[in-house]
Amino acid sequence: MDSSGSSLGKRLLAIVVLIIVAAIALKLAVGVVAGILSFVFWIVVIVALVGGFLWARSTLRSGKRERSVKRASGREVAAAPAAEDPVAAEMRRITEQLREQGRG
Repeated sequence: MDSSGSSLGKRLLAIVVLIIVAAIALKLAVGVVAGILSFVFWIVVIVALVGGFLWARSTLRSGKRERSVKRASGREVAAAPAAEDPVAAEMRRITEQLREQGRG
């Protein structure tokens, strides 16, 4: 009886040890994954901060530039032909193509 009781005790102890090892391994794995996600998150935050800084700096610098307005003479404005609406021109071209294909 002692050998079967001892064997049962060893098996119980082995199961407990396996459960403890599995729990610690799971906790480590979750910790590593959380660490990697945290690292990626902070890299994204740093990149966003640098991008925001560069955008703000360029925006502020563009306000310092001298801006000159080129005045157009009356003749240049009057001589410009009236431009056709590009959407209307494209629709007309598509309609003509459909008519040529016999669909319109």
